[in-house]
Amino acid sequence: RAVEIVYNLRKPNSAMRPGVMLEAAVVEAYAACGEMYQAETELQRLLDNTHLPLSSIPAQPFNHLIIGYLHSGNGSKAIRTYTEMLRLGVKPNAHTFAVLMHSYAKARNIKNCMRAFNEMIRMEVAPNMVIYTIMIFAFRVVRQYERADTVYKHILQEQEWARAQVENRNLFMAGGNIPSSSPDILDMYATPSRFSQLDSASQLTESEHMRIRNFYNLDPVVYIVMLSLYRRSNRTMWALVTWERFMKNFPIVQWSPREGGVMSQTRHYTSRFHILAWTLVLRTVTKAVRVPLIFRIPYLHVRYFTDPEHSPEMRMRLDQRQQQKLNLAHLWKEFSGNNQIRYLRMKMKKRKRMVRGIETEIDRRLDVDFEFCLRQRLKQPLPDLNDQIRFSGYEYWMPESIDLSRLQVTQNGRLVHAALPIPTFKNRDRLSSPNLSASGEPESSMFTEKGRFIKPTTRDMAAILANQWRALENEQFKFNNIHVAVYLPTVLVGRQYEHLIHFLLQVQPRTIPKEAAGNAERPRVYTYKNIHIDVRTTHLLVGQMRVVCEVMLAERDRRVLLTALIGTNKKLSDTYQSESVYNGESIERTDDVLQVMQERLVIHSEREISWARELTELMYIARLWIPLIENRNKPELIEMMDMVSEVPYS
Repeated sequence: RAVEIVYNLRKPNSAMRPGVMLEAAVVEAYAACGEMYQAETELQRLLDNTHLPLSSIPAQPFNHLIIGYLHSGNGSKAIRTYTEMLRLGVKPNAHTFAVLMHSYAKARNIKNCMRAFNEMIRMEVAPNMVIYTIMIFAFRVVRQYERADTVYKHILQEQEWARAQVENRNLFMAGGNIPSSSPDILDMYATPSRFSQLDSASQLTESEHMRIRNFYNLDPVVYIVMLSLYRRSNRTMWALVTWERFMKNFPIVQWSPREGGVMSQTRHYTSRFHILAWTLVLRTVTKAVRVPLIFRIPYLHVRYFTDPEHSPEMRMRLDQRQQQKLNLAHLWKEFSGNNQIRYLRMKMKKRKRMVRGIETEIDRRLDVDFEFCLRQRLKQPLPDLNDQIRFSGYEYWMPESIDLSRLQVTQNGRLVHAALPIPTFKNRDRLSSPNLSASGEPESSMFTEKGRFIKPTTRDMAAILANQWRALENEQFKFNNIHVAVYLPTVLVGRQYEHLIHFLLQVQPRTIPKEAAGNAERPRVYTYKNIHIDVRTTHLLVGQMRVVCEVMLAERDRRVLLTALIGTNKKLSDTYQSESVYNGESIERTDDVLQVMQERLVIHSEREISWARELTELMYIARLWIPLIENRNKPELIEMMDMVSEVPYS
């Protein structure tokens, strides 16, 4: 019927004649239907019957013909159409080159794609956002991530320039409004603004006007393509920063439909590109944390539990000890000069050799006297880190030539480390975990002094992701089951138990136990409903409880043996001597060795307390987990909880 209308307008007795744009619409219609012969015939009719110069014909009908040939898989005819277009003097536009570049990008032909872009620049056709997005996509396909990142940085520079021009020149939009540096939240989702009026002091060329219109608000597709690129290239921190920039440009929409009444409640809208972008961020962090690899190879889970998750009080205690160690080198350098610092290093190396020797002896005794340790596991409670077994400090290793009484920071013959100047921590000494503020912005601990990203640990990345999740919760982001299925194992492996507990308390359980029916810690209104927890995530929780329990018991075994060898517990020492089958001769230990054994006893006691604290949190998570999973997945978790309950861990 559409073609019939055009044919009627072409009749000699018709009062109206079809124009160029209407003829181009006919070409587009035939090309969209796949009738390329008819589309080419209509284009030739347009060229034969037009009264305009051929160079004045727009590029749209040629673009439609090129798209039709490319869609049908006939690339040679598409190139022939483009060549004919140039021969007739019709100037291609950005859409023409976008079609060609996208076709080359899909074919992984980056060379011809860049040739089309260079031809575009040679013909003085200004690249727009679509062109740059296609270039990023093309570099991503051929895994040239650095070049794609360069294009993205150029886009960000163009956006900064466009917004600076709008702010400095007071550029008017078509409706007469002046866009500010922080435009209204709904303006970001509207059609790209057309800046039509200029202030008297503003003098912009047509190309600059086009740049402002194209780059003032970036398209969400740019951010999504970059997030996909960072996911493929394992650049987790860059993905998180891109997500932060994306949310600043396209935040969650909030509005109140009506003042007063039921409809006055503030509503939140999460768009589809928000959901897609957040899914890419989650999968990027999950891949960096190696959750998919742990699902395939479960025994790799043990590698993440070399160090316990210390409490803030324990972390402060360890930081003070690190300060004492640095103060030792500082004082020795001050009293003895740089020439004698080598003597201190030799002494500390000797201490390290003694530590290795003691730990090796403990390993041998554990193999031989394992039954003794097994019996003591259920008898020995958690240690109490009082002042009697505190780490004595590194002043023991201070050479005798140093007179501590000359210092103003001594008390009862011992150093008061808190009064000493605090040495600067280096990255190899301590690396603080990056935190996010309530707004989700990263703090300076994510970056080095040169402005580069620190090398994050598994816990660092999981902490950033969990804080971002909490920030989206406050904005009432519409999460789906895919987000939950990726988020739960990530924060579990990343050992962000506080965030995991916060999430589980807001999930509507499948069945509420009778004893928990009156529990006030669960909210009456649940944020998450109909949540499906993958069975692999349940297996992951069970495996994590088993690993934490085993490493806690391993630290307990070492603490028990060290206590028996040092003799601080007379009863335990006598019991060990009577039951031990270790055939080593009695060793006369020097004061230095006894000092090292005392230090190792404190260290293993601290680690046992930290592992027990982590196991307590996992047990609480397991109790919240059971009502949320299917009945067939519960026996394994309940069995693990019963096994852990037999061990004193709290």
